[in-house]
Amino acid sequence: MLERAGSDQNSWERWIFRAGLDASLLDPDTDIPPHSSRIVTLPSSALFAWPLWIAASGENDVLVRLELSGRHLLRKGMEDSLQVLPILEQGDRRLVLALAVEEPFIGSGMPDDWRTAERYEIPARLLDRKAESDLILWREWGLLYMAFYRNAVPVWICSVRKEGLGGLARRFADRLCADGVLNHSPRIITLRGLPEDDARDCIAQLSIAFPDSTVANITAPENCSPTFPRGNLDLPPIEAKLERGRHERRQRTTFVMTVGALLYLILLIWGAGDLLIRQNSLKKIRREISSLEAPSTEARVEFQRWKTLREAVDPDTYALDLLAAVAAPTANGKVRLTLFSMEKGRLQLSGEATDVTEAYKFIEELKKTPSLQHFDWNTAQPQLAGKNSVKFEMEGTQPDATTGAK
Repeated sequence: MLERAGSDQNSWERWIFRAGLDASLLDPDTDIPPHSSRIVTLPSSALFAWPLWIAASGENDVLVRLELSGRHLLRKGMEDSLQVLPILEQGDRRLVLALAVEEPFIGSGMPDDWRTAERYEIPARLLDRKAESDLILWREWGLLYMAFYRNAVPVWICSVRKEGLGGLARRFADRLCADGVLNHSPRIITLRGLPEDDARDCIAQLSIAFPDSTVANITAPENCSPTFPRGNLDLPPIEAKLERGRHERRQRTTFVMTVGALLYLILLIWGAGDLLIRQNSLKKIRREISSLEAPSTEARVEFQRWKTLREAVDPDTYALDLLAAVAAPTANGKVRLTLFSMEKGRLQLSGEATDVTEAYKFIEELKKTPSLQHFDWNTAQPQLAGKNSVKFEMEGTQPDATTGAK
């Protein structure tokens, strides 16, 4: 959809372009069709347009900025919207049209939400349907404008008055021809949608100024519709650029939040699935534990019975066998036992040795005895009891021994 300034002050026309069909004019009260790309034309009064010859080698934008800066033609803020339209190339030089938005841009009279348009065009690029006119005049917001063309690209755009139109147009044409911007005076001049009275006056003056030209006034609605703007021209004012920046930031924020929400949802689903798997595993383990409860009870009963009978059945707890194992290291006669006591898995020993060395030797041999390996030994330091007499005490405890005697 294209919105362009109308003939009356602050009026706007809405034109819809559909694939394979001619442009059709929409009623001002009609809503904008959904999912349509919106193009807004900037008022010609807010445009800066200047033709320039630059070197064919090099970046157009850089060379144009240098030329305009050297001539002091760009005011503050205009460089931000500067665009370059290529027109033709001759040898080692290139003809281009420098376009910019006059700043500060006056947004009064613009259509609603004009800052959110996808592209910003200039009216002069929408007028020549057959791409054959050299000079076009049209009315915009009550003012008369004219534009000179070369290769169907506007090279000069300005507002004019009906009085003295012919002389002014002739001077502009001569100057553009002298600078090489135009290669000849206008031969085909088109007036678009001018009232009959104004059209007669303009045709009379232009016919005198350009006697070899053909001047026609187009008033038929089907011939006054705009042509679809082609190319990459986009001329947003600073306000529109700021709005685009805000819109892009909102889009990035929305994208980040959407991605975050999706990741959170994926983690939530993954966590719920993992929790469900763990719960099923836990239920399975509980069922297995329940199935083992009866055998476990029987095993505990058998274990208690075994503990009760152990002292009578287990050779490691039979007192005489233990006494024999304890007495074996005393065969050399240098150690004698004075106390042997076995109660509830606790074995207490006392003895005398001829010297400290024999006492420690007995203690170490006793700890290495195979039948006594299941005791945890606690040994006090041997004490002198007289000449050639050293007393020692030992206590061995089985891991499952009860504390205290019955």
